[in-house]
Amino acid sequence: MPTTDPTTAPVDLHGLIRAAQTAVRAVEDSPSPQSLAALDGALCLLPVHPLDAYAEVSLHRAMRAVALAEDAEEWGLLADAEREVAALRETREHIGIEHPAVTTVSSLGLTCAERLKAPAGDPAEAKRWKRSPERRAWDRGNHFSLEVLRHLPVFEGGRHAADNPPLDRAMDGFRTAVRRAIAYQALYLTREALTAAAASYRLFVIGMRQPLPEGRWDWSRRIGTATYMFEVVPPLAIEAMFPYGSVAVVRIGEDGTRGDVRYAPLGDDENRRTAVTEALFRI
Repeated sequence: MPTTDPTTAPVDLHGLIRAAQTAVRAVEDSPSPQSLAALDGALCLLPVHPLDAYAEVSLHRAMRAVALAEDAEEWGLLADAEREVAALRETREHIGIEHPAVTTVSSLGLTCAERLKAPAGDPAEAKRWKRSPERRAWDRGNHFSLEVLRHLPVFEGGRHAADNPPLDRAMDGFRTAVRRAIAYQALYLTREALTAAAASYRLFVIGMRQPLPEGRWDWSRRIGTATYMFEVVPPLAIEAMFPYGSVAVVRIGEDGTRGDVRYAPLGDDENRRTAVTEALFRI
């Protein structure tokens, strides 16, 4: 009975790229070891043999970054901090500086602070790191750790924290910032790899948003053979023309030619403005 050779069977490359992009969005929405594991699984399904050298290297680099993020020690530190801060709701005792809530939040905050240090030995890489979006992500984690500590009962006279909305808000911010920081580099490299893979598969490329480290532009997207740069312009900048703000766009062709900057007004459509805010949050 004839059998099908799996190496020659047709593969829905477009569907595999879409599935991986969906997995990226799931991590963006809720970074966790589980969502990262699902992303790792989606990347493993991408065929390697049709890829050119650049795309193959990009894919393996992304897979390694996703695996490292999935196994990051910060997940355990965050779980410890969440558990101990939640335990404050159960105690009626005076809270001292040695309380586990203080030590666990401090430990994770110090880990975030350690991540801010530039790599040694390469001045160019150190300069790039200082302005990188990933460093800003860890800086947010460090900032929110200090906010949590500021609202812990030990720094408010040791009072019981059964009802402490500022602490709740700070803890929500801390949790979100740390989770996003852990996954940040993995997501960046994965978006890059999926764009390279789609081009190597000879598909029409619709890349995902990639943050830009400096300059006026907030993010870029590869669409077809061109790269588009986007900037969210607040109302005050060109208020007379666009009272609700706008999104500036410029197209850069494959040969490097740059088109005119165009502005798309946001208008009074709340859903559209929300979508732009969501785009900025994701990156």
